[in-house]
Amino acid sequence: MPGSPPTPWRCACTGHIALIALAIWLFVAVPNVVTIILGLAALFIAFELRPRLGSFRRRRNVRRRADAPHVFALLDQVAAGVGAKPADGVVADGKWNASYQAVGWRRRRVVTIGLPLWDALPADQKVAVLGHEFAHGVNGDARHGTIVGTSMQTLYRLHDMLRPGLRGHAGNLIVMLAESLARAVEKLLRSMVAGVLMTQQLISLRAGQRAEYLADALAARVASPASMAGSLDTITTGLGTYSWVLGRRRFTPKAVIWDQFRSALSAVPDSEKERRRRERARERLSATETHPPARLRVKMLAGLPASEAPVSLSAAQEEAIKAELAPDYARVARQLDDAAGVALW
Repeated sequence: MPGSPPTPWRCACTGHIALIALAIWLFVAVPNVVTIILGLAALFIAFELRPRLGSFRRRRNVRRRADAPHVFALLDQVAAGVGAKPADGVVADGKWNASYQAVGWRRRRVVTIGLPLWDALPADQKVAVLGHEFAHGVNGDARHGTIVGTSMQTLYRLHDMLRPGLRGHAGNLIVMLAESLARAVEKLLRSMVAGVLMTQQLISLRAGQRAEYLADALAARVASPASMAGSLDTITTGLGTYSWVLGRRRFTPKAVIWDQFRSALSAVPDSEKERRRRERARERLSATETHPPARLRVKMLAGLPASEAPVSLSAAQEEAIKAELAPDYARVARQLDDAAGVALW
């Protein structure tokens, strides 16, 4: 229901408070060695499950306004175009993706740009992708909000904490029985947490998919519907090439990875791109898929009235931004090569 947190969020929050209350009760009501140990364990779990909003100051490789004025000039234009607050920082990584996140108690906004994708996008599609990401700050997407987003992260951590660990084979029968019982309890609790997490995902699924359509529509206002649709096509048809280049890096360590990306992407024939579109279109939508299929998003964009892009990126601006991000290009190239195992060859 709009305006009220989902029931699973209340469960996660109530459970966190209950652990602290249980620890206090154990310390005060029945103080002994066992209850003190149990109370400390409850406090430890509560501490591990505390809301984590992230820290802007501790984020690594964050570019600020003084570091990249041309980058932030574009970001500010796009943010104003969709009605979002301006970004406080930008991070470049090696993913075929881009994202938007608010971190810390002050909810400072960080835009993450995957340099392989950024380098592959034409100028108008760069604006469209940025518009889509900024739109997540104004389209009511609960998954990017403090309440639901923090709740889901907490449940993910709890689910991971309850993963049964490896245990040795003890000769003592009582110890073996106790370990078996503990493993069974862990599995039961983990299943219960998984159920709550799945429920919250399903509750927010429809709203999350709707938020993607809204983000596309808002991005189309600053970059035109055709540019937004084109960016979705570039993401879809280029992903396989991106993965292929990463897989080949260990065999071509002397080549410049950015040249490899550009050459490989430009060499993909139109027939192969069409095959990838059709292959993607045939994939069945999972019940837990957070993003609608690209073909449906493109269809929605095709129904919008054609318009001129109020925000554009000139060739000179592109070059200035590329120059500002040159240290990030070098850093990300090293990280991608390390991940591909190039150093071993």
